[in-house]
Amino acid sequence: MSDHNPKEANINHALSIDLTQLILSSLPLPSLLRASSVCKLWHSLISSPSFTSPSLSLSPPWFFLFGLHNTSSRNNQSFGFDPLSNSWFLLPHLHGSSSSSSFLGSNGFFFTTTPEFSYTPLLKSAWRFTSPLRFSRINPLLGVFHDGSSGGGYGFKFIVVGGVRFIGGLVDIEDRLAVEIYDPNRDSWELCPALPADFRSGNSSQTLSSALFKGKFYVFGIYSCFVCSFDLLNHVWSDVQTLRPPGVIFSFLISCNDMLVLAGMCNAPRGPSFNLWKIDETTLEFSEISIMPQNLLYSLADSEEDEKFASLKCVGMGNFIYIFNEEYHQKYPSCLCEISGENGKCNWRRMPQLPSPVNKFHKVISFCSTISLAHIFGQ
Repeated sequence: MSDHNPKEANINHALSIDLTQLILSSLPLPSLLRASSVCKLWHSLISSPSFTSPSLSLSPPWFFLFGLHNTSSRNNQSFGFDPLSNSWFLLPHLHGSSSSSSFLGSNGFFFTTTPEFSYTPLLKSAWRFTSPLRFSRINPLLGVFHDGSSGGGYGFKFIVVGGVRFIGGLVDIEDRLAVEIYDPNRDSWELCPALPADFRSGNSSQTLSSALFKGKFYVFGIYSCFVCSFDLLNHVWSDVQTLRPPGVIFSFLISCNDMLVLAGMCNAPRGPSFNLWKIDETTLEFSEISIMPQNLLYSLADSEEDEKFASLKCVGMGNFIYIFNEEYHQKYPSCLCEISGENGKCNWRRMPQLPSPVNKFHKVISFCSTISLAHIFGQ
């Protein structure tokens, strides 16, 4: 970036600072990123904490995909998808993260859980280590929730549920592990009741999905279809119930803006389908709201194998639900469904391919998060 280019100088002298900032604020994110590299003045305006962009202030949650390589961290890659501009961004290499078995993401943060629990804000490598977890664990469920009782300081807490216990190089798959809640204001962990015993045979993020909804942390068995919720205020678990619409093979529970949604793969009379259901959080009754177009479904996994859809995964937040293939097939293809209106109208579309080159990963981690200009420009 340089202010010595005559053309750049002419542009900056012809426009007032306020007008320049107004014009920049109307740009979509891809153009804004390019503009920030034009000259020092534009970069300083865009990266200023006071800079606002009406087109991005209500930006829907992004989809993040992290590819981890077991033997060479140089082959790790991080991607972020902005649904507003329908664009993927290759993210900077995340430094300071621990082993792939303990790396997680949740709204606004990256985490590692072993050998120590640590976290950093999105798109930064400012890792903060917490006081130790009571139980060392890998692949837990993890949520970030806002807590009104925190007073000053940080207004959020972390909840860690389940996972596999890691003891001296050995893994204990039978221990359900107590729930732990972290308060960053006190740098302390509160021990809470463990997952109900029904989840003993599958208590990690490999077999469970979760959703934060109306003050409760829902845990759902991707294959078992067991579901229960943890009250974040009273710290008690609800009874375990089964949530399995007809024909479901596997499914994921997702918190949308104003409803719980179940998204899952089905064996339907007319062939495989990927369906969405609205869930009544009181009765757990379900009603179908959409089915992914068949051509879109087959574009995610077009092999001839019987288990070609088994590697589909699903995450969501806000009004967006993202479905992707966690295998290298076609370099991790993905699609999204935007849910809008009181009637839950659904708009499906294929997402563009990841920016090349794309490495082959041993593990893929994905989650959704809101994101701000402060995150993007490193404020």
